[in-house]
Amino acid sequence: MNTILSVLKDFFRFFNIKTKKGLIRLLLVVAIIGAGTFFLKPSADTEGDSVQQVRAVATATVGSFLDSASTQLIGTVSSIDQAVIQSESSGRVTSVEVTLGQTVFPGQIIAKLENANAYASVLQAEGAYEGALAAAQISDVSASDAETNLTSARNNAYATYASTYSTLRSIYQSDLDLIVADPENTFRTPGASLRETSKLISEIDEQFEKIGLLVSTPIQTEATIESVSVLLTDAQTTSEQLMSLINNLQFLIKDDKTSDAYGATELAYLSTLNTAQSQVDAVLLSLKTAEDRLSAAKAALVKAQLGGTSGTVSAANAQVKQALGSLRAAQANYNKTILRSPIAGVVNSLDIQNGDFVSSFQTIAEVANNDALEITTYVGQSDRTLLTTQQEVQIEGGILGVITTIAPAVNAATGKIEVKIQSTSPDLVNGDTVTITLQAQEESAGNSVMQVPLTAVKFTATAGVVYSVEDGVLVAHTVDVGSVRDVLIEIISGISSDMEIVVDARGLNEGERVTIVSN
Repeated sequence: MNTILSVLKDFFRFFNIKTKKGLIRLLLVVAIIGAGTFFLKPSADTEGDSVQQVRAVATATVGSFLDSASTQLIGTVSSIDQAVIQSESSGRVTSVEVTLGQTVFPGQIIAKLENANAYASVLQAEGAYEGALAAAQISDVSASDAETNLTSARNNAYATYASTYSTLRSIYQSDLDLIVADPENTFRTPGASLRETSKLISEIDEQFEKIGLLVSTPIQTEATIESVSVLLTDAQTTSEQLMSLINNLQFLIKDDKTSDAYGATELAYLSTLNTAQSQVDAVLLSLKTAEDRLSAAKAALVKAQLGGTSGTVSAANAQVKQALGSLRAAQANYNKTILRSPIAGVVNSLDIQNGDFVSSFQTIAEVANNDALEITTYVGQSDRTLLTTQQEVQIEGGILGVITTIAPAVNAATGKIEVKIQSTSPDLVNGDTVTITLQAQEESAGNSVMQVPLTAVKFTATAGVVYSVEDGVLVAHTVDVGSVRDVLIEIISGISSDMEIVVDARGLNEGERVTIVSN
């Protein structure tokens, strides 16, 4: 009880009307209570309106959205033929050869960088290259001499081959034929005492007949370096066979007699055989000498060709190539200090002036053919179906363009498909950003894609619904929807193009009473 009395005393003290502060406090409380009562009290008119409120909706036919079924894209105007010129090396700019807006031709110098060291390297490399060429020419002279020596050795070998067969034929026909046999193979050695060796006589007959065929073969009238070695080998083989025949004849006539016991006829025969043997020995020696000279000349030519430039593998050629490579490298470094335009066009930007220091890969200028422009834009995969090559598109400002290129795949960097559009309009300016409008394309003759605003479709858990108005009441129509294009959505089935539907179905329900307002 004491507590309640204490609280009441504090209350009357706080709102004491006899004091100025207490009176003000009391008036504020009364004002707040009165205002709350006034604003929170429900109005009879308002309650009546909420009961009878009818929502207003806007409607439009499905076909009216066909003209607005378009996609807006942003594109960049650029030259079909353009180049960004960058420095390939660092250095100070010593001269700028063009001005902004100037027309240039391919290869024209844009600017020069300081290049005294690079030019000195070029001169040094040129000297090394010329020295290598001179050394190669000297090596070629040696190779030419080696070729001459080889030709001489070939000619000498051929002469030895021809002389050999001439000598062998003379020995066979003039000397051995008188000693060995007549056409009936009967020995014509009267006055000579022969060994009774029938086997040896038979062998001599075979040798004589075989050698006769060999030495009677016509001599070749000419021979190459490759074939003359074969001719020398054949001549050596024939000479050795003839020597074997002479040795057999000597053995046939000789017996165990002393030299003074031979008769005059036997001595004459033996003297003839000894002379033939000496001639064949001389022939074999000349053949060996000719073959050695030919082999030495071949080896000398191969060695000379390795040092000259005419061989398949050439030390001189290798040195020339090395010197040429150094020269090309020096020239490439020097050319990096001279910045040229790779194309014909107009200088659209020039970012340097005399005295500037530029770093590697710094942009120096941009050159483009401003009379041949194209627009580059990117579309999503859903909009790709709207595009075909040679399709006309609308560019802002009433400019018409034609799609010339559509990338076959999505760009990994942008996640979109690149599209190129060309236009001959003089109103386009290189570097501008423009808006492109893509109109909806007909799927087939007489059938256009039906599209409605996204707001016109109310999505349920299982389908999409659009509303029409019949006698002031909302009627729901279930539709099959397709892809979304900008603010529109494709309707596959469920409505017709002449149906009038509610433009904004948000918050509406089937059976709700509405009033139609002009849209």
